[in-house]
Amino acid sequence: MTTTSEGAAGGAGRPTGGLSLAVAVARRVHLDGASKVQVAAELGITRFKVARLLDMAHEAGLVRTVVAAPAETDEALEQALRERYGLRHVVVTTDAGDDPAMARLRVGRLAAEWAEHVVADGDVVGLAWGRTMSVVHEHWRRRVAATFVQLAGSLVRADVDRNGPELVGSFARRSGGRAALFYAPLLVADATTATALRADPAVADALRQADELTKALVAVGAWSEGRSTVFDALPLDERNALRRAGVCAEVTGVLLDAEGRVVDDLADRTLAVTADQLRRADHVVALAVGVDRAVAVRAALRSGLVDGLVTHAALAAAVLAGDRA
Repeated sequence: MTTTSEGAAGGAGRPTGGLSLAVAVARRVHLDGASKVQVAAELGITRFKVARLLDMAHEAGLVRTVVAAPAETDEALEQALRERYGLRHVVVTTDAGDDPAMARLRVGRLAAEWAEHVVADGDVVGLAWGRTMSVVHEHWRRRVAATFVQLAGSLVRADVDRNGPELVGSFARRSGGRAALFYAPLLVADATTATALRADPAVADALRQADELTKALVAVGAWSEGRSTVFDALPLDERNALRRAGVCAEVTGVLLDAEGRVVDDLADRTLAVTADQLRRADHVVALAVGVDRAVAVRAALRSGLVDGLVTHAALAAAVLAGDRA
């Protein structure tokens, strides 16, 4: 926030009488960072008089407050997304050419900054896993007595440094909090196997903690190879069958169609947070990188599963453009 003190009549001429002193006081407090006590001592007046002079400067229109967005974010796209989808929190980083690695770095860092500001002692924080979440982890420095919950089982991916339990465990250690994690796959062959795994104490604890989520960071996957862990784990016939059923997006194991409706064909075979658990959380922020995820991100924003988004300008613009088409 930048605060500037100006003369009367939009800065033309020098104000007279009490306004001159009001401007001097406003400059010392707002521009120089002096306290009211310091200014009172300098001018030989009481701090209550300083407060009255500050009020006078504001009432006379001599002080103007400007809230400036960081240079690396796109305020117009953020506002457009908030208004279109009713989101509580949006951060859109400016693009760095066509470099997806740089976009992921920026998105992950800004997501970490958001989380460090809002996660408090006693929170139950759900965490997805993947490349962008790995960046969030690398930028996390906050010490906070929160519980960090693994939102979905893991699958082996060569392009991801840490799997789900490793990521959640490291977040908890860095924070001084508690981890609710488990070693089990995201997707299994049949419902019987999934039921047996859900009975495992570690799996049961993590999935039970998901009922208490206060905040969560989730990933948005597109229904294509290399863009969704569920898609990559399925044989071709099941991928195609789900595509025919309308699936175009995955949010931490929850499948969605283009209108944001849940497609629960695999629900009995997945070890992950449910759509209902995400909807009950106080605050769920989605992370997304890559213009090829525009349809998937649009579905996630329509679903009611998330109320926040951290992304980059090219993807944000594509999401909005597709909604206008």
